[in-house]
Amino acid sequence: MGVRSPPSTGRSGRNPLPGFSRAAARPEPALSVADGTMAGMCGRYTLTMEPESLYGAFDAEPDLEAGGAAGLYGGDPVRSRYNIAPTVTVPVVRVDPRVPPADARRQIEPMRWGLVPSWAKDRSVGNRMFNARAESLSTKAAFRTALARRRCLIPASGYYEWKKLPQESVPGSSGRTRKSVLKQPYYMTPADGSVMAFAGLWEYWRSPDGDPLVSMTIITSDAVGPMRDIHDRMPLILPASEWDAWLDPQVDPGPLLTPPSEELVAGLELRPIGPRVGAVANDDPELLQRVEPIGPAVLL
Repeated sequence: MGVRSPPSTGRSGRNPLPGFSRAAARPEPALSVADGTMAGMCGRYTLTMEPESLYGAFDAEPDLEAGGAAGLYGGDPVRSRYNIAPTVTVPVVRVDPRVPPADARRQIEPMRWGLVPSWAKDRSVGNRMFNARAESLSTKAAFRTALARRRCLIPASGYYEWKKLPQESVPGSSGRTRKSVLKQPYYMTPADGSVMAFAGLWEYWRSPDGDPLVSMTIITSDAVGPMRDIHDRMPLILPASEWDAWLDPQVDPGPLLTPPSEELVAGLELRPIGPRVGAVANDDPELLQRVEPIGPAVLL
């Protein structure tokens, strides 16, 4: 599977799908990560690039100590991923921390999604730290040091978000009506088929038994442009022109923590999709098929 080199806006890759379905679908309610269903913002994304294309797009090299290309998903088979959720091991771009920053090359490492601070007593802390708000990174103990020293890029072909719809009255078990919160899932992906990079932070943690763990979190910002109609937050997507600065621990990250530009967001396709994405067990290309979004006629 080939991929275009990232344009100057830093937007990136997804696989266009032929023959979109037009069938309407009723969204499912939001549940928790632990339930194996829809997570919070930003709690699901896709990565459909082959390792060779991934290394080329980010001008990175494999870390043989981490298993090289075969180890990008923590030992799980390397394949297209259509429903990545927190606690999964995924490919992440960082500079080699074992050499001086001026000599460091970009590497793509397997990291667990859900940052576990070095001082945490156990890894379960990471289950709640799959996102980090850009506005408060410098004031949070879990993120301050990583912001200064351990910044990373999370490659993505697209990501999912759920739009809250008007409440619907439905019959309850007692015969009374109750309000049901419905959410329409959307898939956000670069319209030009390029690859995007979320700003992230990574950490190294060692369990009391001595087992090491490298983990990461995705930074979020205020939503921009048409994204505001779906959710008030979005991943902090960095253009390719800012990748070097973000990865360099000698560069002040403050100016890079602003929301993405209107131009970058205008290059995203906001595609309504069906409710199957709500369950992490579903991981196939059909999740990306367009559907007719829920409207008033469906809600009545």
